[in-house]
Amino acid sequence: MSARTAAKNLRRRSLAVVDRLSYVPISRLAFNVLLNVLVSQQWLFAGVRPAADYLIARTTPVVPGVRVEPVSAPVPGEWVWAPQADDAVGAILVLHGSGYLICSSRTHRGFASHLSRYSGMPTFAIDYRLAPEHPFPAAEDDAFAAYRWLLAQGHDPAKLVVAGDSAGGHLAVALALRLRSEGLPAPAALALFGPLIDPAYRACIADARIRSQPLDPRAAARAVALYVGGHDAEDPRLCLLNADLSDLPPVQIHYGTREVMRADAEAFAAQVVASGGRCEEQVWPGLMHGYWLWPRDQGRTSLKEAGLFLRNAVAEADAAS
Repeated sequence: MSARTAAKNLRRRSLAVVDRLSYVPISRLAFNVLLNVLVSQQWLFAGVRPAADYLIARTTPVVPGVRVEPVSAPVPGEWVWAPQADDAVGAILVLHGSGYLICSSRTHRGFASHLSRYSGMPTFAIDYRLAPEHPFPAAEDDAFAAYRWLLAQGHDPAKLVVAGDSAGGHLAVALALRLRSEGLPAPAALALFGPLIDPAYRACIADARIRSQPLDPRAAARAVALYVGGHDAEDPRLCLLNADLSDLPPVQIHYGTREVMRADAEAFAAQVVASGGRCEEQVWPGLMHGYWLWPRDQGRTSLKEAGLFLRNAVAEADAAS
């Protein structure tokens, strides 16, 4: 059996597991027991991360023909160029998710490659520092440094956009708020996928609609608390619902009807609009958290819509500048 065939078989089996996780109640128990063990035995993260990176990287589909260019400074990561991507159009800063605890640019290469394909722009995914070794605001500092580096490399902010999933979505909004407070130019748009909004998961814990999916919001809150560290979880830089969400760049937010953070996504979108901003909601029936890493059918459509949104936002901002 060739390596390519073995990889395809692994991906097929992994997709089948993801489907079963969506419906088998015992998966919720097993998944959350594992989360609780990791939270209570934090030294295990060092050993779990390489295995998780390997499994996710080997099973998530990458657009054929992509070109990957590693970057070492100031924040390590990689450029991903889908065929036909052109940096004259613009560039996407990609901020990966997974609770600020695991994953990397490598695990999100597939996600980045689809955004590159559908937007026509290269993506730059960074490896920000992870908790619990590096609690808040380490990840935000790294995202800020990466964005400033892109500006220093000559990228026009009118042609820069940011995409993030889960904790990366939280980080994308936090970055935009940080740029505003530091007086630096904002990106042209934000694309968020199942974003973390409130590290305490209060509305999510009370949301009966998301009980038929594997991630328990209580366990997720305990995990994200490792990033919050000794800081006040009510800090507007952490609980985004406490932040001033006016003057954000245009936002498009994607989530499934079985998204564990659906209630927070809805509240965030409503608050952006109430603050005078623009926030488009893309809601995908039946999909749960993480669908964008293993996209099929509606998942691919979601990524395509995000890519087109980012490309159009760049065109609008460039025309206005």
